[in-house]
Parts: sequence; C-alpha cells; structure tokens
Amino acid sequence: MEDVKYTETEAVLMSIHGIIGTGIVISGIIALISAKGGNTHSKSGIVFALALCAMAAVILATAFLASHLISTLGITFTALACYLVLTSWATVRAPSATLDQFSYVAPIVAGAIGMIALYWGSMAALGYEEVDDDIPVAAYFVFSGLAFLSACGDIATILKGGAVGAQRLARHLWRMCFALYLFTATLFTGPGSVVFPEQIRESWVFMAPELSVLVLSLYWLTRVFGNRTSQLGSFRKLR
Repeated sequence: MEDVKYTETEAVLMSIHGIIGTGIVISGIIALISAKGGNTHSKSGIVFALALCAMAAVILATAFLASHLISTLGITFTALACYLVLTSWATVRAPSATLDQFSYVAPIVAGAIGMIALYWGSMAALGYEEVDDDIPVAAYFVFSGLAFLSACGDIATILKGGAVGAQRLARHLWRMCFALYLFTATLFTGPGSVVFPEQIRESWVFMAPELSVLVLSLYWLTRVFGNRTSQLGSFRKLR
C-alpha cells in the first residue's frame, strides 16, 4: 500500500481526524475499564461523547472541503455512532421509567439513518454510485439494519414508558460500547488507519484495541444482566 499524498488542507483534516479519533478511543476505553457510576467513568464518558460530536463536525467539514476523502459509508457510520452515543447518554441522564422529547425523536432519527444507508447501499450495489474497492457494499446494509433495530428498541422503550432496571443499563452500555467498537475498528484496522505510518499499519498490534473493546463490552453487559440490583445507583457496585 502506497502512502497517499495530501494537499495542505487535506493533511490538516486528516491530522485532526486522527487526533480526535484517538481521543475517542482512549476516553472510551477509560470509561469501560473505570468503576461504573464513578467520577472517572462519568468524566471520560463526557469526553467520549464530546469528541464524537467533534468528529462529526470534522467529517462534515471534510465532505465540503475534500469530499473525495470521505465516503457515503463514512457519513453513515458517523451518523449512526453519534445517534448511538446520544441515545445512550440520554438513557442514563433521564430518571428511570420516564420519557422526554428526545425519546420520541430518537426512533425517527434512527429510521432516517437506516433509510439513507439502505438507499446508498442499493445505489452502490446496482452500480449507480462509485465506491472504493476497499469499501464493502454490504456494510451499508449492516449499518442500515442496525439503525432499524435500534429504532425498534426506541419504540419498545416508548411503549414501556421508559427504560428501567437492568434494561436501562444495558441500553446505555451496548450503545456506547458499539459506537466505541466502530470507531476503534475503523481507526486501527479500517480506513482510518491511513493516518498512521505505513510501516506500522499492518502490525497485529493494531488489532489489540479492537479486541479489547469487544471483550470489555461483553464483560460489562454480562455483569449488568447478572447483577440483581438493577437501578442506576448499582452502577457503583460494578467493578
């Protein structure tokens, strides 16, 4: 793989992309390994969410200033990750078994992301939209399916009158963890790895963060469903 030559503007955008992406992964992992409900967990989670919003702004700027550097799949991926993080944050921000205006907007946003991903994927599959050789067309449909499933989860939560107990914590965890996994995989073994020097891109070490996030996510989800005390305050009992 040859190193790509960037213009000055493109180099700045890619550098910012790499810095923010690394910040997302580091803050997310800190939130995963820290005591749940504690100060470190809370602060690192806030940094993770803010960094993700900053990444969305960078992606938007890239789409306008250097559109060839960002694919429609990248836009879909970022939109889905932002949705997951914001709904995860809203889940634990609101009191248990309550609904706010954001609760009703969430399934609409998820459905829109799913429809857009389905449209772009169909256009790519039918050859109406050019995609890079290293971008799997199937990923559009995977993201679309995840968005639709998330929308169904939002609707189910609305019908129940809000998330409670272990279901509330699980909703918070899986959405945060999946968004973190997406960014970790993209940054270290996916298209985002181009921000790193070519000689270390193919190193097996780059798979370690991705696998670590996956293992930690499964661990905490298991702890949540195995914990009999299901209120948000019980987060502090999880170590």
